Amino acid sequence: MKWLAIVWQYLPTVIAAVAAIEKALQGAPGATKKQLILDAIQAGAKQGETVPESHIAGVSALIDQVVGTLNATGFFSHPPK
Repeated sequence: MKWLAIVWQYLPTVIAAVAAIEKALQGAPGATKKQLILDAIQAGAKQGETVPESHIAGVSALIDQVVGTLNATGFFSHPPK
């Protein structure tokens, strides 16, 4: 149940962040993009309430799942240059 609570809490933010980072940094490595998303979520949390350290691993896994799903569906297909 704890995983479901993390997904419910962070999914909208993760989807928006993945889409924004992908659009801005199309050629960057996936690990770099993922770290930027995690940094942004943590920085935003510092302005409000803290993201518990136990949630960071869950958010990281959630990012992987969202990216994997969007890649599998071709959502981020980029036209050839």
